[in-house]
Amino acid sequence: MRTHPAQRRAMLAKTAIAVKQLGLDDETFRAMLRNLFGRESRKELNDHELALLCDHLATLGASFTAKDAPREGKPFRRKAAGRRSDWYEIPEGPLAALKRKIAAMWRELGYDMTSLDTRVRRSFGVDAFRWLEDERHLRTLLADLETRLHAQRRKGQA
Repeated sequence: MRTHPAQRRAMLAKTAIAVKQLGLDDETFRAMLRNLFGRESRKELNDHELALLCDHLATLGASFTAKDAPREGKPFRRKAAGRRSDWYEIPEGPLAALKRKIAAMWRELGYDMTSLDTRVRRSFGVDAFRWLEDERHLRTLLADLETRLHAQRRKGQA
């Protein structure tokens, strides 16, 4: 999937803002790029890698808010770059299979995949499903989804 050039420029600008916010010097940032992607420059990254870099910088404490964002009440939030409502990327890791099962059940229930982050944030205090690393929390979520699927199937048979 290729993003529009304006979106790519926006993601490049986000990374520049994040580097400044985090106080990273040029060599530290380039070392981060080498470790994460094996590249020397953010301009060498493809669109997907740029989105991952923005997410990574956000986990380090960078904040991306619009100038006209509402300041009182809840903070302004946007979907992560490149997010789709019918798909969720699960990073490789020891809990990847369990996370994929949860994502499949979430989709089978007919829920919007972007709302999975909201559920995880409200239930477990973790900003994104992909960052949820506590197996107990994943098992709790899985049990709830199994109950919902069972009820939905029972209701469909009646």
